[in-house]
Amino acid sequence: MSELFTMNSSLYEILNNERVNKKLHYLFSPLYYENIRPFFQKLKLKHMIRLVKTPWGRPFPAEGLLRCANLIISRREAGELVSIPVWKDLEGEAAQAAEDVVLIPFLLKDKTKAPCVIICAGGGYTRVASHREGIPVAEELNRRGYQAFLLNYRVYPHLYPQGEQDLVRAIRFVRANHLKLGVDPENVMIMGFSAGGHLCACVGALYDHIEDQTHRYDGISARPDKICLSYPVISFLEDSHEGSCIHHLGENVPEERRRTLSAEMLTSKDYPKTFLWACQDDDVVPVSNAVRMADSLKNKTADHKLCLYPTGGHGVGLGEGTSAAVWLDDMEKFF
Repeated sequence: MSELFTMNSSLYEILNNERVNKKLHYLFSPLYYENIRPFFQKLKLKHMIRLVKTPWGRPFPAEGLLRCANLIISRREAGELVSIPVWKDLEGEAAQAAEDVVLIPFLLKDKTKAPCVIICAGGGYTRVASHREGIPVAEELNRRGYQAFLLNYRVYPHLYPQGEQDLVRAIRFVRANHLKLGVDPENVMIMGFSAGGHLCACVGALYDHIEDQTHRYDGISARPDKICLSYPVISFLEDSHEGSCIHHLGENVPEERRRTLSAEMLTSKDYPKTFLWACQDDDVVPVSNAVRMADSLKNKTADHKLCLYPTGGHGVGLGEGTSAAVWLDDMEKFF
């Protein structure tokens, strides 16, 4: 069996390992490392944390990189599936644009009809941060009896509705293959973090209006049975996360266009049952986004619950070590 990478490994070693590098970008965005100079790429990861910053000014997420690389190696060694293409029947430019849209499955082999969660990590519609908000959450959901999937959906320079198309397709794909995947087709949840929360919130309302040009699964419902929104981007009108808006809709978008993709404007009485949570000390996406969505659902008498936790900030994932660590327990109690 191949040895796993450690904090004494280097980014250079990982990127040049043929058992890892062809699939790494599904889980760990190249935006984190594509501009790192060769000298720093050859440093041990334990030193990169101190010396290298991401384009957003944060320490290089070396532990997240290890998590992704070692997951791929472990699965290859065990002969297990690493990824499932979501779009197999597109052609030409459309196929090329969607070639990296995959589901990363976390399956319980002893389950034949388990509840299912499709996870959309955040990243401001510039990347999909599955190393933090995907893998650890999926593994915890497995421990709680769920089949879980990470969706690597399209982000900038791809704009609306391509990300929504990917999520709608993923919901239908999982239902169409529920027997092979051990999934209960009537218990499919979508779970989004930050910008991934915006994606899930919009699909919760627009699932019947998002076109699949292949029409392969037209007879299968794309309506999620449940939705979990984790410190979500919601509004493109007030207290908006401007980066998410620009990278999803484009620049200089008129207010009416922003309104049509502000999730709080899309709710109805029949909106899927929704659990929302956020941290009151979030300094990236104002907590008012989650509150605004909850108020909209309340006004429409849609079934929902909002939990606000004092600490945790943004991008906290499972919330370990913060008051948000109980969010999964609260979600399960509600559902």
